Amino acid sequence: MYVKIDKESFEVVIMTATLKIVGTIYTLPQERLTDFMGESTSNNLPVTNATIYNLADGSLIAKTKFLSLNREDVTVLFPSSEMID
Repeated sequence: MYVKIDKESFEVVIMTATLKIVGTIYTLPQERLTDFMGESTSNNLPVTNATIYNLADGSLIAKTKFLSLNREDVTVLFPSSEMID
């Protein structure tokens, strides 16, 4: 038997040293992104519906329904809704 846990989804932009990743992450309700990144028991950050770009030239590398990113590789993470034109 599985227990369903409600989660909130965030469309995010993630930067590493060489990549820009646009996708969706899921947190517990009312959990801040900073808490989610800092207090996790896993070193991996699951990202769904991810589009991966080369940070140097903006070229598309891949699109995937799921990826697992090492949290230590993340240099910047923010909700895409916070972007300013």
